[in-house]
Amino acid sequence: MADTIKCPQCSANLIFNPDTQKLECAFCGGAFDPSSIESTPDELKEGKTKGAEDQAKAFEGDKDSVFEAEADNAEFTVTEKEAAAEDNSDKTEFVCNACGARVVTDSHTSATFCAFCGSPALVGQRLADNFKPKYLIPFSIGREKAENLFIKWAKGGRWTPMNFVSQKNIEKLTGLYVPFWLFDYNIDLDVTGKGSTSSISGNVKTIKDYEIYCKGKMLFDNVPFDGETRIDDALMEAIEPYDMKKMIPYDYKYLPGFFADRYDLDAQGLKDRAVKRGREYIDQFIKSKTKKYDSFSIKENKSAFTDIRADYALLPVWFMSYKYLGKYYYFAINGQTGEVAGTLPISPVKKVVFFFILLAILAVIVRAVMALIMGGTFG
Repeated sequence: MADTIKCPQCSANLIFNPDTQKLECAFCGGAFDPSSIESTPDELKEGKTKGAEDQAKAFEGDKDSVFEAEADNAEFTVTEKEAAAEDNSDKTEFVCNACGARVVTDSHTSATFCAFCGSPALVGQRLADNFKPKYLIPFSIGREKAENLFIKWAKGGRWTPMNFVSQKNIEKLTGLYVPFWLFDYNIDLDVTGKGSTSSISGNVKTIKDYEIYCKGKMLFDNVPFDGETRIDDALMEAIEPYDMKKMIPYDYKYLPGFFADRYDLDAQGLKDRAVKRGREYIDQFIKSKTKKYDSFSIKENKSAFTDIRADYALLPVWFMSYKYLGKYYYFAINGQTGEVAGTLPISPVKKVVFFFILLAILAVIVRAVMALIMGGTFG
């Protein structure tokens, strides 16, 4: 069974509006703060657990569940609680509580719409147990603003197809809560390097070498990594950062009106990416501290990653896909900040037209130059 959140005044379906941050009723016009809605759909009551808290224990407090890393060989010892068994079927069926229709979705979809009556549907049991998020960042950018942001961004593409920025394509924008793992970790910095400076006085060039030692502690909180294998990682990183100060404890009442997925890649499967990004932070930090040297190289890096833990959260993203000449192009908009990312398609027709226009302009210029050279008698 899939459920909805009902209006306290008329029992119609409520949908969360990012622009007002209210649950709104299209039937009676009522608007309600999510915290004022106390009723909980039956499915969510059945699945109400401390799943996210249990997951976090895999990274804190449990001596058998830690990451251990040495910077020189990047080897890890990881033990994590086994996740609950997932539905082996790619497609599952739910019954819409509003009209009774049976709707088929993939096994990872947790919030969707009924294809028959259009009601927002919460498949609550799919966000229970180990799949219950600990945190959520609500959408703060609604559809209209997301469309305008995308149009403004897409119009900057010189070679985009003529019909790319069209109402037909813009309507494909879909609001989705994407499952993310937010990593916290400490880095005990221990880097030895060599720096050099050079100066010239007269005919004498002087080179000075320095031994550089960088030691200290770097602390990182809420570094996001998407836990959805069907979504391009680079696309998600391109729309960062999110303002984590506006993150709230998970509340299902912010889901109606949007799609939501649950993760299919757990925190253990993201450990390599988390540490890789940590090493990139180290490189950036060292580079910023050694700018005064003409050259710098790292001789030894014994930095260690400690106290790594991860929390499960849902973050807002607007998505759009576009098929052009047999290839799919994907675009994403940060549902909190409005950052847009993606790869724009290139129209061969536009490039050919531009080439011939340029050729014609060059022909006119050459003709004019030749006329001047030959005393205005050319042609």
